[in-house]
Amino acid sequence: MKPRPIPERTPDDRRAGRGRSGRRWRATATAIFSTICLVTALGVADSGAAEPRPPAEAALPAYEHVVVVVFENKQYGEIIGSANAPYINQLANAGASLTAMKALTHPSQPNYFNLFSGATQGITGDGCYTPQSMSAPNLGQELIAAGKTFATYNEDLPSEGSTACTNGQYAQKHNPWFAFNNVPLNTGKTWAQFPKDDFNQLPHLSFVVPNQCNDMHSCPVSTGDTWVKNNLGAYAQWAKANNSLLVLTWDEDNFLGSNQIATVFSGAEVKQGTYGSAYNHYNLLRTFEDLFGTTHAGNAANATPVTEVFGDGTPPPGGDLRLANPGAQSCKFNQNCTVQVTATGGKAPLRYSASGLPFILAIDPATGVISGKPWQTGTRQITVTVTDAAGASATTTFPLTVTWF
Repeated sequence: MKPRPIPERTPDDRRAGRGRSGRRWRATATAIFSTICLVTALGVADSGAAEPRPPAEAALPAYEHVVVVVFENKQYGEIIGSANAPYINQLANAGASLTAMKALTHPSQPNYFNLFSGATQGITGDGCYTPQSMSAPNLGQELIAAGKTFATYNEDLPSEGSTACTNGQYAQKHNPWFAFNNVPLNTGKTWAQFPKDDFNQLPHLSFVVPNQCNDMHSCPVSTGDTWVKNNLGAYAQWAKANNSLLVLTWDEDNFLGSNQIATVFSGAEVKQGTYGSAYNHYNLLRTFEDLFGTTHAGNAANATPVTEVFGDGTPPPGGDLRLANPGAQSCKFNQNCTVQVTATGGKAPLRYSASGLPFILAIDPATGVISGKPWQTGTRQITVTVTDAAGASATTTFPLTVTWF
């Protein structure tokens, strides 16, 4: 039987895509086009992003005043859930608490520059910088350029605009604003100039920097907690009814953890709850910039603002989830050790996890009980996270010391 002859393709056939190769080409092209349309429709063109972005709201509040207080050198678990910080926890429980906020580096001073200008500006230590020597964009300069007012209130600063390196418990390393020649020196004010009798006199955005005792650097957490209650408690209450905001944050942890720090939002239009999205000082800077519609400094240009904490006051799903801090714990080497970490609220079932545990110890994911016979001595920082069925999470960190006897 002779094979059937293959008809010769005419130019018209080729133009019309006839023949075997034409059919294959058309099928392939159709498949490619369909795939492109599907990808576009699903919106997965940037699925290669390293991490999912935190949730975002359509708009941010237009605040009259924002006061930002920066504390020093404490881990998240030394503040949130700690009996040593009752007032700060009161603000956190009634407001918004970031449970996965981290500082960017060590030691203190580079973090202040990150928070204020979106970069360390080459600062790597805590030594005194040359005042008015930098011209990089920063939050103070941006606010002034946008027609907004800006000031800082620095406890133990000798006088308004002073560029002193130290003075009593005052330290220049906690005050990056004096380094920039595009920020007027007179925006750096003493704590005595804080308008305690009329908060309407506050600038649009201000930083409050307690001295090295009251910021918890050289004194206990309880000292700083009492200071913020006595000195800013009235503003915290006033802010809720006067379209204003109070933000508490830290520069870094105590070098013993993962640089996780507490950050609390309190005031008008703050949506109560705990928020487990990953944030850092660049995100905070971007938030302050976006609240007042300024340009963006340094790495804040590529950071996501913290928007999920603002709203109509309705808690997010599982937003009542709380994880109690058990405080400092101690166990003995190769002896039975049990630590109970307890969560409240949230949507059942809850699931616990822990990091930093000594060898042999483990946490029960259903009950939050840490148990076992530890085979490592010394003090370790234990971080426990609980996640509920709605995806909400809460985290706490506490020290666990294992001794020989």
